[in-house]
Amino acid sequence: MNIREKYNIKENSNSFSFQPLKPLQKLSSWFLAGIFATAILLPLFREMLDETLFFALYILLAYGVIHSLYDILIRAKISYTFDLRANSVYRMSPVSEKKKIMKLEEAVIFVSSEMGSWHYSLGAKKSHFVKSYAISENFSSGKKSDAKQEIYEEQILMRINKMIDSAQGLTN
Repeated sequence: MNIREKYNIKENSNSFSFQPLKPLQKLSSWFLAGIFATAILLPLFREMLDETLFFALYILLAYGVIHSLYDILIRAKISYTFDLRANSVYRMSPVSEKKKIMKLEEAVIFVSSEMGSWHYSLGAKKSHFVKSYAISENFSSGKKSDAKQEIYEEQILMRINKMIDSAQGLTN
């Protein structure tokens, strides 16, 4: 799968649009399949498990199904559009309309880390620590993750930074 399909990239001379969490769809689908397999196999072990534990496991599985469906149907389909002509960054989601989140000239990209992994985030210069948006999948240490990071930086981050620099150059 090439990078354009992986992130659903659409671009022209004045705009760049992509879905940063689209790769999450495949992982969540596999996780969902594992949950269903566990739910089917769990009754085979009912006699070995306490009744409370048995029902607690089903509650956890139900939570996993809801979380996976949210990732597949909503979170992975969130897209960001960087529009140089309108000097704006837009966020589109299956549950909300196209929404302007900041001016392109105010955009700052920085690294956010959490529990052993990290991702690139987007925020406005003056409030990026208060409100930010994840614009990449999570990266960690390791050769595979380093390769994904390098491709992401070369194919996506470079284009976004170029648009931000162009927008800042137009206003100065």
